[in-house]
Amino acid sequence: MPKKYSSNNILLALASIFFALILFLTAYAANSRSGGSTTGFGQTYSQTLENVPIDIKYDSDKYFISGYSYEAEVYLTTTNRIKLDSEINEDTRHFKVVADLSNLSEGSHKAKLQLTNLPSEVSGEVSPQTMSVTIGKKKTKTFKVEGIVSPDQVASGYSIKEIKTGVTEAEVTSDEATINQIDHVVAVLPEEQTLSANYSKPVTLQAVSAEGKILPSIISPTKTSLSVKIAELSKTVPVAVEITGQLNKNVSAVTYELQTKEVTIYGKQTDLDKISKVTAKVDVSDVSKDTTKSVSLSADNVKVDPEKVNVKLTVKQK
Repeated sequence: MPKKYSSNNILLALASIFFALILFLTAYAANSRSGGSTTGFGQTYSQTLENVPIDIKYDSDKYFISGYSYEAEVYLTTTNRIKLDSEINEDTRHFKVVADLSNLSEGSHKAKLQLTNLPSEVSGEVSPQTMSVTIGKKKTKTFKVEGIVSPDQVASGYSIKEIKTGVTEAEVTSDEATINQIDHVVAVLPEEQTLSANYSKPVTLQAVSAEGKILPSIISPTKTSLSVKIAELSKTVPVAVEITGQLNKNVSAVTYELQTKEVTIYGKQTDLDKISKVTAKVDVSDVSKDTTKSVSLSADNVKVDPEKVNVKLTVKQK
């Protein structure tokens, strides 16, 4: 005889199915938020790693390589979150991106990039899959070092007085063709610097052609100190005396003698070019006997040194 089900049993069954469905959807949403994708009931984790260094294998005693990228991008996937975290961390990472050039001859090549030492359960892809590289016979030569400061890096109203470098020569290693193009080594002031005061800091050395083109090389030492002395733009001009005011009623004439006949003016070149002399205005209204006056000097848009001059006044009585 078939069993009979009450309406209460049917409602209970439907409620059980409903809550099971809610639990499943909640678990699915949690997995989606974790950043991985689901495969069946398992979790797949993925991570893209940028700026992964490339380990280049070649005969460094015989060859010099250039024209290549130093870093690549790696995409990792795994179902093991712990192993993925280990590979993400540079300090605990096992895998490497390798370019094996050991079987390549001199010249330009496309070298394949490979992922090595990937842990089990972890798969990966590297981008790009190849890199361009130039292989040349290694050569080392010594070149003179020059300090370089662009005129645009000197503040208005200043000029370069002296440039010195910590070393006068540097040893440069490159391939034979590049070594033959190198003219000298430069210690260049960083482009973000604008000088209005003396400068002295270490800078990176670069090998350049006669036209100033930077050429690929290894330089020893890699850095040296660059010292730059800066001076304000200046010009020496004569001092002219201008007598002002009314003579005392008992004085018929006043003559003068400058104790300082020339001064130095400082400023922008355009302002310096406009000035041929500095005038000392001497008021003789209160002069009734021989005296010496200290007179202030000034000129448009420039600084005058000294700022004052002494003027000796000789009086001729009526």
